[in-house]
Amino acid sequence: MLISSIKLIVNEILKNKIGIKSPLIRQLIIYSFVALIPTVADFSLLYFLTEFAGFYYLHSLIVAFVVGVWVSYVSQKNLTFKNDSKKYAPQFSVFCGISLIGLLMNTVIVFSLVEFCGLWYIFGKIISTGVVLIWNFSAHRHITFEKFQ
Repeated sequence: MLISSIKLIVNEILKNKIGIKSPLIRQLIIYSFVALIPTVADFSLLYFLTEFAGFYYLHSLIVAFVVGVWVSYVSQKNLTFKNDSKKYAPQFSVFCGISLIGLLMNTVIVFSLVEFCGLWYIFGKIISTGVVLIWNFSAHRHITFEKFQ
């Protein structure tokens, strides 16, 4: 119910209100909007584990990432790429592989910004999220959800 409601709202906004005609741009905007769901889960868990559970921020980053990947796979498969493949295990494996590359990028960027630039880890995570979003969208579009149709 929630997924179909979000899908309807996003499609109506993009089609009727903004008038975006390019399918690629529409898909990137939908991907970015849908990515808010796992991003909120990821950031919330990162903050909770670091600030309240006392985890080292890089350990929290990895745990939050794993939860975010699962939420992302389900939401992007159904909302952004509208992929109806029943090959869940191999598709999810590819999704995880691509996401692990994103995790490596994310970790290096956050670590660098915190340790070398003195930024708060949350600001580092915000910056890295934008970079990794472009990588994930491109790789999932061309590999994960195109290969398994």
